[in-house]
Amino acid sequence: MEIVVDKLLMKYGQVPTLKIRSLKFSEGTAYGLVGHNGAGKTTLFKCMTNIITTYSGDISIDGTSVKENNEVLLNVGIVLDGMSCYTNRTGWFNIEYFAGLRGQFDSNRANSLAKELDLLEVLNQKVKTYSYGMQKKLILLIALMHTPKILILDEPFRGLDVETVKWFKKYLKQLIAEGLTLIISSHVQNDLEALCDMVYVIERGQIIDSINMNSERTKQMRLINTSDNQKLIEILEKINYFYEASDDGIKIDISDTRWKDIKNELVADDIEINELTKIKILEDKLN
Repeated sequence: MEIVVDKLLMKYGQVPTLKIRSLKFSEGTAYGLVGHNGAGKTTLFKCMTNIITTYSGDISIDGTSVKENNEVLLNVGIVLDGMSCYTNRTGWFNIEYFAGLRGQFDSNRANSLAKELDLLEVLNQKVKTYSYGMQKKLILLIALMHTPKILILDEPFRGLDVETVKWFKKYLKQLIAEGLTLIISSHVQNDLEALCDMVYVIERGQIIDSINMNSERTKQMRLINTSDNQKLIEILEKINYFYEASDDGIKIDISDTRWKDIKNELVADDIEINELTKIKILEDKLN
């Protein structure tokens, strides 16, 4: 399913907190949303799921307005950072209750997900006895129960153990391959690099940049330092080889077929490569 955001304006009082002219999330694609705390990520998610409706503009799913037809959200799963459930009730109660609201409780699926999330043994206990990580797992389970076609996740890996994160990433990739539209925010860049096809950068409620992760993955960006960086720059300039020089070193893309010739020239000039460090895609783009 596809989500389209059109001329979205959200204000708290007279202060705009979201101002997004146009944004589209396509079926079978994973999107990341990055920005500082307070940039507008969670507010956007709440508008997209009718938790907030006091905005102007339109948000639609497959052409149906979210605000005008709440039923379209039956195909959406959402996990917001800090989201809670009924803590004085058992895990099973929460699963059955929230799945029942959608009319889609499936005990076999609940058991299967609970087993993967290592929750089976505690589902008969009250949620208030759970650790933060266990509560996070329960909320993820509830969001996945109805096999959503759109999944919106706000810092979903926070508080989870390493094995659960590993399983969940693998499971999300499987769902995306089956047509899931994933929209995820995370402060951990590795999470977004592992999952996303596209990353949007949000600042002060506006989308200021987009990063095509699939395109960036074809590059092999490295930070290089040699015994004579100035000579390396002269070599790069001579053949019009793209680079970025800074106090930290020289950034280049070694997937360029000419890199082998450059290395040979460095050897011929007795120039040693002291550092050749891989640069993470988002770290390079966001810093």
